[in-house]
Amino acid sequence: MLKELKKVAEESGKDVKDFQHTANFLLANQFASAYKHGQRKHYLLVESYQDYFSHLFEALGMKLYVNENERLSGLLPIEREAFLRLKTDETLFLLVLRQLYEEKIENFEVDNGFVSTHTNAILERFVQLVKRDVPNETRFKDILTLLSRHGVIIRGKPFDEDVKNIMINITPVVRLIVTEAYLRQLESFTVSDDVDEEDMISSDMDSDVTTASE
Repeated sequence: MLKELKKVAEESGKDVKDFQHTANFLLANQFASAYKHGQRKHYLLVESYQDYFSHLFEALGMKLYVNENERLSGLLPIEREAFLRLKTDETLFLLVLRQLYEEKIENFEVDNGFVSTHTNAILERFVQLVKRDVPNETRFKDILTLLSRHGVIIRGKPFDEDVKNIMINITPVVRLIVTEAYLRQLESFTVSDDVDEEDMISSDMDSDVTTASE
């Protein structure tokens, strides 16, 4: 792979470190969007040299995902056994975001694959959908941080009239994480007092999602 790296760097006129930084960014963050601050250079490099990055990540057991229409690139597991472990409330917020995303798409309220909403709307849908009280402010911020780190959302600025209500962009990543099979499974999910505290969510967009407690 080092020879291939040197070759693609020479042919592109770019520094080897540019390719290394982009590879490290995807390994750490999983997705890169041309529309998210600080990620554009990584997306553009992946888009331009898809063959190199595809071979690189395939050797590491991952599949390169590139959507040029949505200007989104990322990594998906090749093995169907690859899972991302999430707590129940994190799992349910993913469902909320997927539902909001699809509703906006159906109403053509979409810009470059991103749909806009706000935290109040997310919390309202959470209560409506799962019949649970919303988490406290600290826990909700932690969940937003997690989802932002994995590229599911992009946090914006708070509203002037309500500083606790924050603008949120839901990215196309939500469709890759919350599969159709998983969506149907969660929509029929009844939350009970003894619900498992952790679920396993597949990050392979062709995989079904299974749940399990530790």
